[in-house]
Amino acid sequence: MRILKLAVIFALAGFSAQAQSTEDYPVAGSTVTAEQPNEIVRETHGDWEIRCTTATNTCFLYQLMLNDEGTPVAEFSIVKLPLGSEAVAGATIVAPLGTLLTRGVIFAIDDGEATQYPFSWCTRPGCFSRFGLTDLLVADMKAGSNVNITLYSIGNAQKGVSITASLKGFTAAFDALENQAQ
Repeated sequence: MRILKLAVIFALAGFSAQAQSTEDYPVAGSTVTAEQPNEIVRETHGDWEIRCTTATNTCFLYQLMLNDEGTPVAEFSIVKLPLGSEAVAGATIVAPLGTLLTRGVIFAIDDGEATQYPFSWCTRPGCFSRFGLTDLLVADMKAGSNVNITLYSIGNAQKGVSITASLKGFTAAFDALENQAQ
C-alpha cells in the first residue's frame, strides 16, 4: 500500500519510471548538458503558481491539491482560452488512478452549488477531467475562498474523498496569465 501511495505521489509530481540508457551515464571527458525541465514556475501568487512549458512557453495556473494529512491527491490547472471563446478559461483536474470514473469530479466554490464534470481519459499520471470556466464562474472563484472537489475511489464508491484548492492569490494569478493565441 505504501508503494502504491508513493507511486501516486510521484505520478502527480510528474515523475515517471523510464528505462535508463547508456546516454544517462556520460563517458569521462564528455560534455554533460543539463536536461531542461518540461515546465518552469514563472510566478507565485498566494497558493497558485504560474507555470510555463519550456517547449512552447504556454503558461497556466497550477495548484497541487492535498488531503487532510498533507498527501498529494490531485492537480488543478487552468489555462486562459483565446478571446471570443465560449469559456474564458479551461480547467483540468488530474485525479489518481483508482478514481471511480463514472462519478466524475464534483466541483463547488465555497458552499455554492456543486457541478459534476466527467473524466475524459486516464494515462499513467492519472485520470483527466477537463471543463470550461465561464466569466461568471471565474468571477465566483475570484470572490471565493476555496474550490471544493469531491472524488470517489473504486474501493469505496459510497464515500467521497473531499479535497480543497485554496483561492488565495487566484485573482492576481489569473489576471497575470495571458490569453492563449488562437
